Amino acid sequence: MQNEQNTYRNSNNDDQSIDIKNLIYICLSHWYLFVIGAVIALAIGFVINRYTTNIYQVSGTVLVKEDKTSFDPTSIMTGVSYGSMQNLENEMAILRSYSLCERVVKKMDLEVSYFEKGRIATTEMYKTSPFTVEFDRSVPQTVGLVYEVSILDNGKISLKAQSEYHKTYDFILCQTLSSQPSQITTTGEYTQGEWIDNGYNRIRIVLNERYNEETDPTRKMMFVINDYPTLVKSMSSYSVNATSKQSSIASIVMSGTNRQKIVDFTNLLLNEYVTRGLEKKNQVSENTINFIDKELSGIQDSLSTAEIDLQDFRTSNDLMNLDAQAQQVLLNLKALEKEKAELEVNLKLYQRLQSYIQMQIDDPENLAAPSTMGISDPLLNKLVVDLVTLSQTKAAQVVTLTDQHPTIIKMDEQIITYKKTLLESANNLVSNARMSIAEIDKRIAKAEIESRNLPQKQRLLLGYQRKFELNQNTYNYLMQRRAEAQILRASNTPDNEIIDEARIDRTVRVAPRNAMNYLIALILGLLIPALYLFLKDFFNVSILDRKDVEKLTQFPIIGQIIESSSKDPLVVINSPKSPIAESFRSVRTNVEYITQGKQKSVILVTGDSQSIGKTFNSINIASIYALYGKKTVLLGFDLRKPKLFQEFGLNNNIGLSTYLSNKDELEDIVQTSGKIPNLDIITSGPIPPNPAELIASEKCNTLFEKLKEIYDYIIIDTPPLGLVTDAFLLMRHTDVNLYIVRQGVTNKNIFGNIIKDIESRGIKVNIVLNGIKQENSYGYRYGSYKYGYSYAYSYGYGKYGKHDGYYGSGYYGEEDDKKKNKKNK
Repeated sequence: MQNEQNTYRNSNNDDQSIDIKNLIYICLSHWYLFVIGAVIALAIGFVINRYTTNIYQVSGTVLVKEDKTSFDPTSIMTGVSYGSMQNLENEMAILRSYSLCERVVKKMDLEVSYFEKGRIATTEMYKTSPFTVEFDRSVPQTVGLVYEVSILDNGKISLKAQSEYHKTYDFILCQTLSSQPSQITTTGEYTQGEWIDNGYNRIRIVLNERYNEETDPTRKMMFVINDYPTLVKSMSSYSVNATSKQSSIASIVMSGTNRQKIVDFTNLLLNEYVTRGLEKKNQVSENTINFIDKELSGIQDSLSTAEIDLQDFRTSNDLMNLDAQAQQVLLNLKALEKEKAELEVNLKLYQRLQSYIQMQIDDPENLAAPSTMGISDPLLNKLVVDLVTLSQTKAAQVVTLTDQHPTIIKMDEQIITYKKTLLESANNLVSNARMSIAEIDKRIAKAEIESRNLPQKQRLLLGYQRKFELNQNTYNYLMQRRAEAQILRASNTPDNEIIDEARIDRTVRVAPRNAMNYLIALILGLLIPALYLFLKDFFNVSILDRKDVEKLTQFPIIGQIIESSSKDPLVVINSPKSPIAESFRSVRTNVEYITQGKQKSVILVTGDSQSIGKTFNSINIASIYALYGKKTVLLGFDLRKPKLFQEFGLNNNIGLSTYLSNKDELEDIVQTSGKIPNLDIITSGPIPPNPAELIASEKCNTLFEKLKEIYDYIIIDTPPLGLVTDAFLLMRHTDVNLYIVRQGVTNKNIFGNIIKDIESRGIKVNIVLNGIKQENSYGYRYGSYKYGYSYAYSYGYGKYGKHDGYYGSGYYGEEDDKKKNKKNK
């Protein structure tokens, strides 16, 4: 039997599944917590929605032309079409870049921010400030210092600023000069337009056309000077994403607290991005034009000198034209020197290209085509296009692949091969140009030898004519190339195109999201009470319902005593028709079933601690038997802390302690209850020094033998089992042992340990659940029902409150029944 009980307890302890029905009962019985939580949460949601700064969002789109295969203006000069392969991911990275954002911030003139302080929140006055702050850029300025501005009645402007950090920024060099903790305090009154130098900033304040004399003096306004890194950081709250996987359109989404500000920033960002691309394309053409202009400045001087020398020679020698032989020699030399001049110009271009490729070879994505420099080598142009395309493809793949991926490794090898081939091609162009010039020089030398056979004057005229035409041909060639470069620059168009600009009427408020905030508040308002009740139930260590008892013991539960709203311990005597009296009648019936109809029985009532209702149950069980017509005696065997005599208003000068000490006889200590017939009381008497010894004495055995001869039922009120062993000593005299467990008071662990001890002693007990609330969150619910009497009971629902004393509370008595019946009528 012992093993079976242990097995039963272990199996119940292992069952830790959550009782959903029980949780539902808990929540329903505490509905008011959910109402309170929901109301408070919704109120908080309202405050958040009302006073949180609104955040707006706006968007713009730009078309990124990934594959430029249409007509290329460079083909006018070179006959070669160059397609610039742009990768969408790379372009989106440029849109997100710090440099582009800084460029936009500088053009928006955001160095000074204006604010107005309201009762709750502070808002920015973007383009709505009634005053303008100008600062001297030539002087380093303190940034991040918030100035409070007040416009006084006398027209002056009051400034006040205080800070614990000092940061100085140079707006010309665009760099921070110092940044350190430092106490700053400055105040003063100044005239409008006056330059203010307070040691931190050199500024002046000017009232603009938005100033209103009636309202602005009462406003609380502020301004702060910002450095560029801080501005870029604050304005970087935008995202750039492709509109779809198949398109090459990028969408820029900007968020901020000021609608006009984010619209202006988004539009300027789009414009600066497009302008940047065009400037990049024009940069090479500009460099080529500058190079040609530099060469032209030298050729112009040489041409002018050669022209003057030729004119002077003709005038002084009265010789205007060459003869036929000299003319032929001149034509040969002229053709050779023109070819040489073109080769020399090309050599310089090739050398510039060679240097450019060597500098840009490690950044192939930004490598410009040679055709933009006027170099029409098809192979070289193709190599550059292929290298740029391959590098951009790799950049896109690196986003999702590692450097060790086979595809990336293969691309790296191809890029290295293209770089080597490109450098070799550029070197070959330079070498070939030098070889061509050397060959021309040989042919020119041969023609010069032929010119020596001419007459002296013809030979001198030939020299002057040759020098003049050489410089003139070089000049004409350079002018032609310059015109071609200008045409190329003028024909450049942006590779990217703005599709949709941001508009003020398309801004959307994204925060606070009123409906979402209310929903979250409502969920939290319901979730927090539910979580509180769940944790309270989960971490509860007291017994709350019969399931808790059944998990700890196999001993039967023979009764459930509902809670009493009155402090009267004699509820069965004073309210015999009450529901709680019926609870005790149910216990009496179950006890008779256990004793199998014995005419006389000894019933012991005990528990594990104080305040669980042992004495209350002892009194009312004894009263039930007395009302049943049985001669009953109630023994107050709690010799250590007697209370039984107080409930009946009896004398406690003599009792069990004096009888067991041989000081009094049995007939001396027996007292009538004075409440109902058939019920006698034997109080505990004065507190003895040795209660356990008295209970274990032979005198105690004699006591029970005599009482059994006189009474039908003997009810024993004992001290708690968890504190002393008196009850165990008395169990040898009993027929039925009742263990009182009070809902919400009895500790599970203590109860489990005592039950284990009882089982180990081989003692049988029966459980009575005391203090059951008529409505509670743990499954004890009583509806209206009728007994077979001439009255009906409608059980109500008491509070889940604090226990008063050690008796419990909460029942409807006869007077309550009358009130309820009258109300129902």
